[in-house]
Amino acid sequence: MAQKSYDKALFRLISILTMLTKDERPTISSLAEEFNVSKRTIQTDIYQRLCGWDITKDKFGRLVFRDGVNIFLNFNKK
Repeated sequence: MAQKSYDKALFRLISILTMLTKDERPTISSLAEEFNVSKRTIQTDIYQRLCGWDITKDKFGRLVFRDGVNIFLNFNKK
């Protein structure tokens, strides 16, 4: 079964949030290259699809959570 465009978008969004959670600081250019999409697609992801997350750029143009927000994800709650 072929992967749908929304599957690719969801994977990309989760990957971006995971990178930021791990305190990685990707640039829009590096993300566009990694996911084989345009810079505009990454900008749309960050500024529209992930607008509820407090994401900004640092002084070097790398993406970070504003004020060092750290997200703890625990999927194994019982």
